[in-house]
Amino acid sequence: MESRIIGGQEAWAHSWPWQVSVCFASMPACGGAIISPLWVISAAHCFKRYNRASFWKVLAGKHDLDNLHEAGQQVRRPLVGVSAIVSHRSYNTRTKEGDMALLRLQRPLVFNQFVRPIDIWMTPLPLFKKCTITGWGSTQENGPRVNRLQEVNVTVLPSEVCNQYYLGRIRSSMFCAGKDEGGVDACQGDSGGPLSCFTGSRYELAGVVSWGVGCGRARKPGVYTDIQQHAQWMSDIMKDRCGKQQSPSCDHAPGLASLSVSQDGEVSVGNVTESCPFFWPWQVSLQSSGRHYCSGVLIHRRWVVAAKHCNIRPKVDVVALGLHDLRFLPAQTVLVDKVFNLPQDGSFPPKSDLSLLRLSVPARFKDEEPDDSWHCFTSGWGAAAGRADIDPDRLHHVRLTLVNQTNCRSLWGGGLISDSHICSHAASSSSCMGDAGAPLICQKRGTYFLSGVVTWGSRRCDADKPAIFTRISDYGSWITEVTEDN
Repeated sequence: MESRIIGGQEAWAHSWPWQVSVCFASMPACGGAIISPLWVISAAHCFKRYNRASFWKVLAGKHDLDNLHEAGQQVRRPLVGVSAIVSHRSYNTRTKEGDMALLRLQRPLVFNQFVRPIDIWMTPLPLFKKCTITGWGSTQENGPRVNRLQEVNVTVLPSEVCNQYYLGRIRSSMFCAGKDEGGVDACQGDSGGPLSCFTGSRYELAGVVSWGVGCGRARKPGVYTDIQQHAQWMSDIMKDRCGKQQSPSCDHAPGLASLSVSQDGEVSVGNVTESCPFFWPWQVSLQSSGRHYCSGVLIHRRWVVAAKHCNIRPKVDVVALGLHDLRFLPAQTVLVDKVFNLPQDGSFPPKSDLSLLRLSVPARFKDEEPDDSWHCFTSGWGAAAGRADIDPDRLHHVRLTLVNQTNCRSLWGGGLISDSHICSHAASSSSCMGDAGAPLICQKRGTYFLSGVVTWGSRRCDADKPAIFTRISDYGSWITEVTEDN
């Protein structure tokens, strides 16, 4: 309902020079507006889950986000780091009151014809005034982002009309803009972006995109934070408070996996922590209709390896790249062109469980064999057993110990384990970590290697049953054959 251009058009390049893209690492996440060389205004809800300044950057002087050498962008380093995030003291996540935040930049922006600040609208906003919203968000509800800046004109609506539509939820610090019949609105990815109104001689900032229901629906106009009501707070923050720069605490390898059982029999996975954003850059999310259902690993310029039991559908399912939090739009979404499945002998549990997905993205693949001198890890999304503190929608990871083949065969019995399997600590099974098709990544001499994908394990997160990964290196010739022939 938050993270809310519909019915608009592509803007003239650089015609809104105060517009910025607020990026989570390098991934566009929200909009914002430049109000001084060191300050940008956006929506507080953009930082509700991630309020660590070091995770955020601002991209100014842009029109086409895909054009890395666009005229107008800040020359030396287009992405400017954020040193402090100051959300409004009255921000309420339930009512959405005070949904605005000030971002202090690590270095001042260089103003030119492409990068310029906007003043705040400081007089009563006339009813039915036409203003303009801009952003790189979706152009249809639940649709993909756009790369070029969009604009659309909206009409400021009376608060009593808006309260009828939203059943009394519009507070005095908010206003609505759109059309009664719908069709024009902000949408996913536009959050925090500017609503700019023309005074007769120039544009001024009247609001930032806050919330709404859907995108462009009839009788559901967009809701904006009324900036002029908070002008004094903004002035005080910008004069007196710079905020403390925060340093990341997730830049170290996770602890060794363990399982514990409480007195009431609940199993809990130990040492699972949220990974740093993009700490595992080859990990991808396989998605259907915008929902994650399996993990995969980028192994080649055009290829992803995944578990066959994920049943990936070519021409339907997509690979989401550059993703950490599933609730953010990915940096890139690529349709699966073709799926190649490793032939199976029909045994159960399966001896092998691999699919290759043909794409068009760059990556590297190496296949050394892990041993006791390696540090191995797994990562994925989903609910980790007994760990309510781990958000299932955010990528998490844990370090693993490997189990030798003799012990693994003894623990599983029945001739289930072959040389094409890698056995690891039970905590890495899907029932413990919460994800299917998760990778086994092993590190040696400072380099990470893809060693396997999780194939099967205990259904109930049993501490005595090692997790079983398909050994990637055993199928190197098949991978090479498929990737070279297709």
